[in-house]
Amino acid sequence: MHKLPHILTSLYLALLVLAVIPIFTGDDALSGIFAVLLTAPWTMIFARLIEPSEGAIATGIAMVVIGGTINAALTFLVSRFFIRKFGKWS
Repeated sequence: MHKLPHILTSLYLALLVLAVIPIFTGDDALSGIFAVLLTAPWTMIFARLIEPSEGAIATGIAMVVIGGTINAALTFLVSRFFIRKFGKWS
């Protein structure tokens, strides 16, 4: 039970890596939509603050990486909190 936060965080990061691959292999404008959805709401907040120019793939990838890191940390911390709080009842 104590490994569940690591498993959930690893699963999230694996999904994020799989969502980033189409950005490099696809040639259409919506190739990174799943990466943006997985890193929400941070990519939307960063897009408002930074306002990347069109075609700035490095800025977009940086926003996805930062947003994914924040979400992975939150996934780990929240799941660890709930496991510690309610895990002893099982």
